[in-house]
Amino acid sequence: KSVILDSFEQLKQSDSVTSELSVQVTKNLVALTKLITDIKSDDADEDSLSLEYTLKRAVKLGNNELVSTPQIVTHRTLVFNYIAAVALQMAPQIKDLLSIILTPLLREISDPSKTNAELKSHAQEVLDLVKSKFVDDETFTKTLLDVQLMLTRKRGERNAKRKQNLIKNPELAAKRKLNRAEAKKAKKMRPS
Repeated sequence: KSVILDSFEQLKQSDSVTSELSVQVTKNLVALTKLITDIKSDDADEDSLSLEYTLKRAVKLGNNELVSTPQIVTHRTLVFNYIAAVALQMAPQIKDLLSIILTPLLREISDPSKTNAELKSHAQEVLDLVKSKFVDDETFTKTLLDVQLMLTRKRGERNAKRKQNLIKNPELAAKRKLNRAEAKKAKKMRPS
């Protein structure tokens, strides 16, 4: 478990290392994941070493990058590569974990505010690869629709909460609006 956690830690540091090293760490993670699935674990704890655990850690790495630095796509690209490699090597085992895999891919593809076309097309390629590995299109399509509904519902809840906060606290909303306007003005003033 510590080797896998250390590998994910190395991927987190991938901004400061070369791309070859990042790709090698991803390959190592795939090999370790394959090894995990070959060794059957008797304890099914949430934190026990399993394919589900490693996939969740990878997705969490991509989510952290999206939240902290949405313009940088290094970690998400590596996570998508990891997902693609796992799907190629272990298609039968990931059938039950499809929702974990599809969530970051669909979020990247379907979000209209995303401006990075290269990452969006990479996510689409990985999604197509995962789909091609499944013989049962019905299961894949059902899971895909469930994940899309979940993402849409979460976005709707966030928008509703944001609007409620505007009504509950208009002073804070006005202050936020002024700050955004000032930031926009400052950005226009900066030379390109």
